[in-house]
Amino acid sequence: MPFATHALSQQSGVSAEPSRKVLLVDQAKELRLYLTPLLRAVGCEVVSVDNLLAARVELGRCRPLMVVVDWRVLPADGSPGCAALRSHARHGDVPILVVVGHHTPSELLETCVRGGAEDCLLGPVRISELQARLDVLRERTPGSPLRPMERRTPRTVLLVGEAPNTPGGLGADLEACGHHLLYASSTEQAVARVAEYGEPIHLLLARARVSSAEEMMRVERLRTEARLARVPTVVVADGDVTEVPMLGQVWLSARTLAPRHLLSRINGQLQRNLAALLVDERVPFVCPVEYREVGGFSWSSCYASELSPGALFVRTLVPARPGAALELRIHLSTIREVLEGPGIVTWSNPYTSRRTASYPLGMGIQFLGMSPRRLMQLRELIRGTRLM
Repeated sequence: MPFATHALSQQSGVSAEPSRKVLLVDQAKELRLYLTPLLRAVGCEVVSVDNLLAARVELGRCRPLMVVVDWRVLPADGSPGCAALRSHARHGDVPILVVVGHHTPSELLETCVRGGAEDCLLGPVRISELQARLDVLRERTPGSPLRPMERRTPRTVLLVGEAPNTPGGLGADLEACGHHLLYASSTEQAVARVAEYGEPIHLLLARARVSSAEEMMRVERLRTEARLARVPTVVVADGDVTEVPMLGQVWLSARTLAPRHLLSRINGQLQRNLAALLVDERVPFVCPVEYREVGGFSWSSCYASELSPGALFVRTLVPARPGAALELRIHLSTIREVLEGPGIVTWSNPYTSRRTASYPLGMGIQFLGMSPRRLMQLRELIRGTRLM
């Protein structure tokens, strides 16, 4: 079952002046002794509290740039944890970073992820990792970022007839492919979402119970909108496709096509070949991950949210660039082992303060050159996760 945190907040969280405050939640006080001088050295004001309840109270007094949570303050009884911060009425959209150790129990990290944490730092925290996150939260990107190749830029899909986070829905699979989704429950809402978004739409995707002339006319009326006039259109019907589609509409049957083939046909309309990610086989899988670009020196940390036999899906505010070749360290705290291997960034969604589309922050990393033993180990991990 997908984690609720995959649906990210749509609140902008933008104040008139960027905050300099960082809220540090650390019961043992070890983390604050180490981090406070580092944060002050890069121009931050540190506010320290001992527990999550006190952190929630502090959120009512100020809006920090981010909240840094030491894993040792997380409740071990499976209670909400970071959800207490995420549910705050005014400042519940402030980014939450969890600092973990190499042997932090995976259950605690999973609880925090379910509660809404966007990122994870593997201790001891490196100043370069802190600086990278502060820069992106302050919307200060050093230098001129390289524009990704056109074949790696995100595609925007207008999905009509399906709600976000629908179990087994197309939206979640397409987000895992790196696409940006605009969800609409009706034709009227779809028109409003397109106008609000203001950017090009690359695919109109509609859900229908059956194929009928009435459904085709409903989709055709939507295609008459100026912003959708020349947009490729796919309709996925729950039943068999029996009617002859109108010109410009591609109808697919969810009953006769397997999920992998359905995704492949949709990605083909978007001119993307993402079959190697094996999105339809992914399972929730939370653990700390380290990565660095091949030939690089410093490692960066984040957390994995899902795993498939072909890819790792990670969450972070500062993902690597699309197309980057990476070295990976996947920390399996349950068995106290580190799984290493190469990968390539298939898609990347860095943090931005203003988002109208739905997509996960982080990146999709396709495994490359995995040995048969490692691939077998991955499949065993996935099989074990499905049985839990």
